[in-house]
Amino acid sequence: MKIALFRLPLLLMIIIALSGCWDIKDINKRFLPVVMGISAGQEGKYKIIFQVPNVKGGTQFLEGESKSISKAVDLIRTKSEKEIDLLHVRLFLISQDLAQKSLEDIVDFAMRANDISIKSMVAIVSGDFEKTLFHQIQPTPEVSSYDYFSEEAGWTPNVTINRLWEAFRSAHSYTEDFAVPILEAGRRTLFEFKGSAVISQDRMVGVLSREETLINNIFQEKYSGGTIELTKDASVLIKKVNIRNKARWPSSGPILKSSIQMDVVITENHKEKSNEEVAKDLESLLQARATAISVKLRGLKADILGCGQNFRPRMSSQQLKDWKQIWYPKMRHEIVIRVNIRDNLDFKENLKYTK
Repeated sequence: MKIALFRLPLLLMIIIALSGCWDIKDINKRFLPVVMGISAGQEGKYKIIFQVPNVKGGTQFLEGESKSISKAVDLIRTKSEKEIDLLHVRLFLISQDLAQKSLEDIVDFAMRANDISIKSMVAIVSGDFEKTLFHQIQPTPEVSSYDYFSEEAGWTPNVTINRLWEAFRSAHSYTEDFAVPILEAGRRTLFEFKGSAVISQDRMVGVLSREETLINNIFQEKYSGGTIELTKDASVLIKKVNIRNKARWPSSGPILKSSIQMDVVITENHKEKSNEEVAKDLESLLQARATAISVKLRGLKADILGCGQNFRPRMSSQQLKDWKQIWYPKMRHEIVIRVNIRDNLDFKENLKYTK
């Protein structure tokens, strides 16, 4: 009797411990896609293509179509011989024609799905969508797709990066929009960067070139390693940027003054210009580009620079709701750029001494 009483609690502890493992599935019984492609289907509203790495270093593709994204994913699961685990999806590639209509369903699906990371990145594919998705570059294409946007790998500040949670936040913000990279299949490389898509609310409304994208990234303080070509004979590398915004709202409308202090080093200077001349050329070039981008974005009613954030404490609830449609296009944006050339070992200014 005493032995039975001792064994009963032990048996209960074993049952409780094992009950937490009842739904475990072996990794060999699961597909782990890393890229999810979404385009307009021919039979359904959405076509989903998963890129799944295999043990041989290549990629397996799974696809399905339906009226909704979740149903298309369910159809892929239905015809798959293994469980599909979306926990490892790191990149969403969306066709440009779909992005021009609406991104709302895609972002909502990804945010509501419990098994997709909100740190996944978002990009738009121009041109032939399936050619870009089914494009394979050996030996590790499944990793290369993600590394293209990774700040620890191949990313440069000429390419925008936007994660899923940032897209969701901006899509529901009164004072902030966002930009995502536009890609197409490369001839010698996995992708070719074609610029950035300007997203306002839930759809693509315009395009920024690579040079304009760098200016946008400077405003977002994502400039590390950015190179600016002044002329064919001179270029500089950005080392540090400090931005200060001063907002005023007189009776004439909102006014924003952005003061940008930039430290750079000269990487090429074949005409042996002085540091002062290079600094003036760079200030003139960047000021013109930044002003042009600000005007362009106000015309598109897309506040990807986040100018409205500086006016939030000054706005009423109605002005906040009307910011993008009424007040942002009327905003005056003054941009002043100051450049400091850091000393460097490779190019020394020819100093003139007076006796």
